[in-house]
Amino acid sequence: MRNSLLVTSDLNAVILVDTLQGDQRLVISRRGVLLNVLGTEICASEVPTNMEAFVNTAIGTGKAFYEFDASADPAKSQLCITYNDVNNVVFIIGITDLGAGLVGPTEVPQSKVKTFTVKMKNSPNNGLASPNVILVRLEMVGAKKFIRFYHLPSIANN
Repeated sequence: MRNSLLVTSDLNAVILVDTLQGDQRLVISRRGVLLNVLGTEICASEVPTNMEAFVNTAIGTGKAFYEFDASADPAKSQLCITYNDVNNVVFIIGITDLGAGLVGPTEVPQSKVKTFTVKMKNSPNNGLASPNVILVRLEMVGAKKFIRFYHLPSIANN
């Protein structure tokens, strides 16, 4: 799969899989990772130190559109991020508290699954880069860890 995104089982990093370049492990436990679309390819980059203030300002008092409980048992949880280049859509699928003893094809109850889609560009040929980015980062709230997803403008609004 070209340009797939995987969340590591320790939930500390996102891996951008690109069959042309190999995989790239990007740490979400520091400042986070920005996901953007360039042309029809998904790109990912750790937030550099000099962009931290910009990202924090962009988040402001805004709320994450999705948070995944990273303190839950990893054997009973699954987080998947996938990109559909034809529609320029990122899919985020989180499954929590799933019984690990399932055998054979078993439907996962809707109460255990949360799915979000984010349209990155209106069409594949609409501009070079998407006007918005997704910020993925690991955040602590007391003793609990959450992977939070924010939808942010890719440039500062002047």
